[in-house]
Amino acid sequence: MIGRLALLSVLAVALVAGQAYKPDYYNEVTADKDFLLKQKRVYEILYHLTQPEIKADLYKEGQEYKIEMDGYTNKEAVTEFLHRLEHGYLHHDAVYSIYYPRNVDETRAVFRILFYAKDFDTFYKTALFCRNRLNHQMFGYAFYLAVIHRPDTKYIKLPPLYEIAPHYFYNSELFEKAHHVKAFGKLEQKHSAGYDTYILPYNYSNFYLNDEYDYEQRLNYFTEDIGLNNYYFFFRNQFPWFLKSEEIGAPKSYRGEEYFYGHKQLFNRYYLERLSNDLGKVEDFDWDRPFYPGFWPSLKFPNGLQFPSRNGNSYFPNYKFHKIHECEEYETRISQAVDAGIIFSTDSKYAKIYTPEGLNILGNMIEGNADSMNEQYYGNIDMLMRNILGFNIPPLTPEKLQPSALEHYATSMRDPAFWRMYKRIFHHYSKYNLNQKSYKPEEIQYPELKIESVEVDKLQTYFDYFDATISNGLAVESYAEAEKYLIQVRQYRLNHKPFNVKINIKAEKPTKAAIRIFLGPKYNVHMKEIDFQEHYHEFYEMENFIYDLAAGENKIQRNCHDFFFVDHEYEPSEVFYKKLSKAIEGAEELKYEKRLMGFPDRLLLPKGKPEGMPFQMFIFVSPIQGEPMAYTSRVFGDSLMDNRPAGYPLNRPIQKFDFHGPNFFFKDVLIYHKQEHDLNIMF
Repeated sequence: MIGRLALLSVLAVALVAGQAYKPDYYNEVTADKDFLLKQKRVYEILYHLTQPEIKADLYKEGQEYKIEMDGYTNKEAVTEFLHRLEHGYLHHDAVYSIYYPRNVDETRAVFRILFYAKDFDTFYKTALFCRNRLNHQMFGYAFYLAVIHRPDTKYIKLPPLYEIAPHYFYNSELFEKAHHVKAFGKLEQKHSAGYDTYILPYNYSNFYLNDEYDYEQRLNYFTEDIGLNNYYFFFRNQFPWFLKSEEIGAPKSYRGEEYFYGHKQLFNRYYLERLSNDLGKVEDFDWDRPFYPGFWPSLKFPNGLQFPSRNGNSYFPNYKFHKIHECEEYETRISQAVDAGIIFSTDSKYAKIYTPEGLNILGNMIEGNADSMNEQYYGNIDMLMRNILGFNIPPLTPEKLQPSALEHYATSMRDPAFWRMYKRIFHHYSKYNLNQKSYKPEEIQYPELKIESVEVDKLQTYFDYFDATISNGLAVESYAEAEKYLIQVRQYRLNHKPFNVKINIKAEKPTKAAIRIFLGPKYNVHMKEIDFQEHYHEFYEMENFIYDLAAGENKIQRNCHDFFFVDHEYEPSEVFYKKLSKAIEGAEELKYEKRLMGFPDRLLLPKGKPEGMPFQMFIFVSPIQGEPMAYTSRVFGDSLMDNRPAGYPLNRPIQKFDFHGPNFFFKDVLIYHKQEHDLNIMF
């Protein structure tokens, strides 16, 4: 409680009358020598992670290090790690996924030996020890988690996953070219951080494998976006499902709610992209009927094994029947809990869920995470559905896995089944919200606040190219070879021109207020105008900020780059490492933000259409009641937030006759798409 109050007091300093609150994660900090050296060591450990350590001195240090009990703050973690090491961890070249029991147990053990190292030096040496001896995918994942959650590595930057493990982001065709890069690539001298660089053009999956009737492939530029998939990996790992919040020092009070709302935000954003491509709603599915969308990932694991595929309109295979029966049982129990308003805990007691903390309890239960009140009874339907919908065959042994794309965070969203799965999960979320009834007028109408006008700049999207370095994920014979040249992938990605939203609010008195901006459809796929009362749940929250309104007129301008929890693009690791080296030498300063990442700001807007596609914004202002909530995240940073439920006021059913007032404003907008470049990339 004291820590929360301290955080509130620090964050509140930024609240000044007549100004917007600037989240703490936007504040830049100049790195000191200790931070710089830690940052350098983290990057060195991850250099060419997919093969044995190529720096002889680091390899030697890892081989010579001995794990001693007094080097760690948790003796049980040391004992378990050494016990498993004695009996053998997952083989170095085996395929890995966090959704299989043996891998979960071993990953937890590796994470704990890293997390409980008594100081950074011990952590670093333990990481070198593990890197030499363990499956590189397992070690890499546990290492990322440890850096994210250890107190002494707070805000230490981690390379984007598409640089470290490019096999999860690019089709196997690309790697055939990468192995013969001098024949297929274009050499650009001194291109990135002074390195000679071979550029490989790359298209999305539908460029090569294209079924005329597979309309889902129109969305590949969105579902295969490397920045979006990298974001999802970090989003899921701020609360690793197999670790308790208290163990990693993460807040427990909104873990389940964030699981729900974070996925709902992604789903609604995806739906707007569907509309931009003349696709309608995501269809439901039934376990007893054929599953509509097929999926041919064209991906290979680092050891060469192909990702499993799924033909369109396929019945679920018989080897998935027992998983389906198990999932149906858990779904029934969850549905009963939502209807009854109570869930049973492991100690034969029950907890009410129609309470302020109820949605958090329900979210933990559906994810089946380590904070679930009764994982044994309610299961983990998130994990089960990923296994069933992936259509992959059961493993013969724990060493012989063939996980589906759904069973890796970095590849999940590529599969159309991901979106069908979460639509099914949202059925429980929606029913929970519907059961709470609509807000009363006094809970949403605030006549002392009036939105006089809203102006929005022209909204225009386009595709531009981006070069991503993949050399780190390719095998080399030596450190000298690794330093000769880089290999980058050039790909067109969705972007938008910068825009401002200008809001004019009149306040009767000085008021600390929360201002929310939602974006949603104006028409359905058949160009029929939607009824907001029936479609409010299709809007996604693109902005939410606190503003100290002065009495009288307040002219507020918000730039899209300042929207909450969005972030700019990662710079290539070789560029960042060069800046880091100069900072260590004292030649220049290195500044960092107090977060690891945010939602890609390129993807704030759906693509729209060349002639302009109608959407609508819903702007809502309400006074802060009591003290703002201190939101804290090791991934997204710290910020003050309105203490109302996520999605307010669109988190409950809407009654037209009550859902209006001077603090409500609807704004029709057009999103234009500039067809300056075709998606197919050629030199």
